[in-house]
Amino acid sequence: MVDAAALLRNRDAVSFLTREGLEGPRVGFVLGSGWGHFVDSTEIVAACPYEQIPGFGESTVPGHAGRLVRGRSGDHEYLAMQGRLHHYEGHPLSRIGAAVSVLRELGVRELVVTCAAGAVNPDYAIGDLVLVRDYINFMLDSPARGAGDSVGIRTSPSPRLLTASREAAESEGITLAEGVLFSSKGPSYETPAEVRMVRTFGGDVVSMSTAPELIAAGAMGMEAVAFACVTNMAPGVVPGREVNHEEVIEVMDKMKGRFSALLTAILARFEGDR
Repeated sequence: MVDAAALLRNRDAVSFLTREGLEGPRVGFVLGSGWGHFVDSTEIVAACPYEQIPGFGESTVPGHAGRLVRGRSGDHEYLAMQGRLHHYEGHPLSRIGAAVSVLRELGVRELVVTCAAGAVNPDYAIGDLVLVRDYINFMLDSPARGAGDSVGIRTSPSPRLLTASREAAESEGITLAEGVLFSSKGPSYETPAEVRMVRTFGGDVVSMSTAPELIAAGAMGMEAVAFACVTNMAPGVVPGREVNHEEVIEVMDKMKGRFSALLTAILARFEGDR
C-alpha cells in the first residue's frame, strides 16, 4: 500500500482544510459532471472553493462547482469534491492523485467516484445509471507512479462496496446497469473508430476521468466504487448523431433527482455497514 503522504504534494492543504472544519467524514464523493446536484439536496456543514486550498488546483469545466464540501444527509456526514480535476484541463495525474490523498488525510476511507459517460454498449440508453464493476485505464499512466511501493497494488472497485451499492439502489427502486468503463485522456470525444476499439477491448462506457481516482484510492488502501450516467451514445453507435457538452449537461440536469436518491441511499448504506 502506498503511504498517502507519498501522493500528497502539499501538506498545507490538509492543515488548511482541517482549520476550515472539513475533517472527519469517512465517506467521500468525487462528483463529476451533473452529479454535483447531490450536495444541494443535503445540509452543507462547511465548504471551501478549490482555488483557496493551497496547491489543490482548480476545476474549469462547466457544470463543476469546484469546491470541497462537508455535508450531512440525515445522521450521515460526507466529504465531497463538487467537481473534479481533469487530466485534460492540464492537471497532471499526480495532482489528481494528490486530491484523493487529501480526502484520505481528512478521514475518508470509502470513496464514491461519479462521471458522465458515453455508451459504447448498444444495449444501453441515455439516462442509464451504470455501476462500474471494472475499468480500463487508457490514460497510459498512473497517479501512483513514483509514489513509493506501488507495484502490485489492487485498484479494482471494492467488492464490498459493489454489493452495498446494489443494495442501496434496490432499496430506492433504482435500476443499475453494470459494465466496464474505458477511461481516456480527452478532451476530444472519441472517433467512431476509437469506439469500435473500445468495444473490442470490452468497454461498455467511455469517459475522460474516473480511473485516476480509483487507482489513487486503491493505492492508498481506500475502498472505492464508481458510477457513470449515460449522457449520450458514443460516436458511431448511432450513425449521424453528434455529441456536445451542452447536451451532456442537459441530460445530467434532468437526472439530478435520481442522483440525489442514489447517493443518499449509498451514504446511509456505507455508514450502516460499519
